Amino acid sequence: MTRPLPHVVMLTNAVAPDKLGGLERYVRELSRGLVAAGASVTVVAKRTADDQADDELATDGVRIRRYSPPPKSDPLFALRYAGAITRGVGAHLGAAIADGGPRSTVLHGHFPVPLLGPARSRRPYVYTCHAPVHRELLSERRGSYALARPVQAAAVGGLRASERFVLRRAHTLVTLSSFVRDEVTALDARCGERVVQLPGGLDTDWFQPASVAHRPIDRRAPVLFTARRLVERTGVDALVEAMPAVLARVPAARLDIAGSGPLSDALARRIDELGLTASVRLLGRIDETDLREHYRRADLALTPTRALEGFGLSTAEALACGTLAVVTPVGANPEVVSGLAPALVARGAEPGDIAAAILAVLRDPALDAVRSRARAHVHPRWAWSRVVDRHLELYDRVPLTR
Repeated sequence: MTRPLPHVVMLTNAVAPDKLGGLERYVRELSRGLVAAGASVTVVAKRTADDQADDELATDGVRIRRYSPPPKSDPLFALRYAGAITRGVGAHLGAAIADGGPRSTVLHGHFPVPLLGPARSRRPYVYTCHAPVHRELLSERRGSYALARPVQAAAVGGLRASERFVLRRAHTLVTLSSFVRDEVTALDARCGERVVQLPGGLDTDWFQPASVAHRPIDRRAPVLFTARRLVERTGVDALVEAMPAVLARVPAARLDIAGSGPLSDALARRIDELGLTASVRLLGRIDETDLREHYRRADLALTPTRALEGFGLSTAEALACGTLAVVTPVGANPEVVSGLAPALVARGAEPGDIAAAILAVLRDPALDAVRSRARAHVHPRWAWSRVVDRHLELYDRVPLTR
């Protein structure tokens, strides 16, 4: 006999829509799905803007409790960050557990630093490792706060040690891909042996084709689209550098880039320098409705990752909308498109590799048939209804917190 559905306290860095990265959207959509299934959820996360409420019960039934991180303008930000986050989580954890009323509580972490307090106190928790955070630190923080070189090494080393500590203390470890499972093993071999791999989830009710009619790829004037955080790790700069070679063969091609980040200004300058302003657009941050419409209108979606793609949510969303995705052979990218067509995986992550892969797909009429199978590749196996059920089964085996 299974237990009553629990109250789940999600401990994470930030949550959508406060921030719209893949991890943040994953946590929000998993939380929403759990509430729809009959569980209750409180997310404890940092505030990303001053006007965000300390305590918010959203229309989707997810409660969010926010605390303030140290300002990035603080020259000692890196040294103070872990302590401030741990205190912020500690100040809200009791109230977050009480939000569940008579339900028993499962703690579920998605980012290492907020889990340091529960790990030290030996509270049982589930930890989903989305990617090795210590390896992302330097590229993700580029341009966002000052970090002297001697402090960089200390910050990365400290975060790596914290991440291993959180992994070791977790009751249950989850990854969304074999790639991240291998990264966990590299941090700690015994932790890697304990990993439960669950599929990444996406809202396939929302991300679906505009119609059931199959639309072939427009090979004369293709629309290319990518939705990425604008940092070096995601490879958007390499995609821009690839466009002259694409346009040399397909002059009417157009690339739309959605997303924001510290590389935004540099990308705009480079697009101008390369004479691409008529063919490449920076859309900035777009909402979910626009995102879906861009996926639907695109002939090809692109995931040009250079490092550390833990799942590949944007690739999966494009496929759910019936659009093929060309990816680099980095991180979990090949896993997401595995079983569709080898041509969808570029030889490498350099501009020439990306351009060659785009052109190869545009030249191959056989891939129209593959496009007709794109949605079935991810739906229903990655639909939130299935992924939520898998999580509830997992929670049923975790000691509860009262």
